[in-house]
Amino acid sequence: MSPTNFLERVRVRDAVPRLAGVVARTPLTAFESEDERVEMRLKLENLQETGAFKARGAWNQIAQLSPSERAAGVVTTSSGNHGKALAWAAARAGVHATIVMPGDAYPNKIQACRDFGAEVVLAPSRNACDELCAERVRAGATLVHPYDAERTAQGAGTVGLEIAEDWPEVDVVVTPVGGGGLVSGVALAIRQALGGRPAIVGVEPEGSATLAAGVARGEPVQLPNTSKVQGLCPPYSGAFNIAVAKETGLELLALSDAEILAAQAILVRVGGWVVEPAGAAAFAAVREQRLPARLYVGRDARKKLRVACVVSGGNPDPAQLAAVQRGT
Repeated sequence: MSPTNFLERVRVRDAVPRLAGVVARTPLTAFESEDERVEMRLKLENLQETGAFKARGAWNQIAQLSPSERAAGVVTTSSGNHGKALAWAAARAGVHATIVMPGDAYPNKIQACRDFGAEVVLAPSRNACDELCAERVRAGATLVHPYDAERTAQGAGTVGLEIAEDWPEVDVVVTPVGGGGLVSGVALAIRQALGGRPAIVGVEPEGSATLAAGVARGEPVQLPNTSKVQGLCPPYSGAFNIAVAKETGLELLALSDAEILAAQAILVRVGGWVVEPAGAAAFAAVREQRLPARLYVGRDARKKLRVACVVSGGNPDPAQLAAVQRGT
């Protein structure tokens, strides 16, 4: 992707009127940090419509379809939350949606897409999802990309805009990273609202650090996936998100699946929230004290680092959630 000033081109605030009255303004809730240097608040997108931040980008896309695009329907590929969100948004707008999903997607997420009236197509692999999706696009459907699209990121970025409005003193904003749509949207919003002062940190699984690889190479990189954290394991991160990461000074961390799952357990057992593993990745970075060391250098020890963590989703596999609640 050629160099573009996305900070000027993709104005997150422009999405606010489209989303008003449709998606929720989720709470930014204080949560005690085990790191005494940190004051932490959680942006609870697990309480969002459809249980994840994805509702924001999906509706921002659907709301801007032309009459001919609405008539032809939309298609996407998703392991769950984006598909559920698009199915919800399309149903609300009276648009036919096709969701191409990998066969190993959580059964509850597959059923959720069907419950909203979407046509679900199961693919034998994640890579096969792209080709099946492309077939529908060639037949006339409009692609609503789960993460590598300006309108998707613009909608997701309203998460960051709300953080900036509710806590303008924030020092660090941390989000989970799959394909990069959430973190790129949040990065744009924070830079547009608060300038260059806050740090923006994205957290990937060690076994699927595709955005870090893409930023290092300057283009999408397909990696073999060894992570089991569904929702954070795209085949690659998008060119748009790579460009935004570079433009906004995004910093990236990689955590193990075990660290992410341990963080989920805290949010479920202590916080009392329904949170999927992917949704706990940002909190995991704080819990494991993995934020960049430079953030503490030269800081008055009497002033805590103000950190906002996005809890991105609350649609876990029911059996997995039950095991977490039991502590097994």
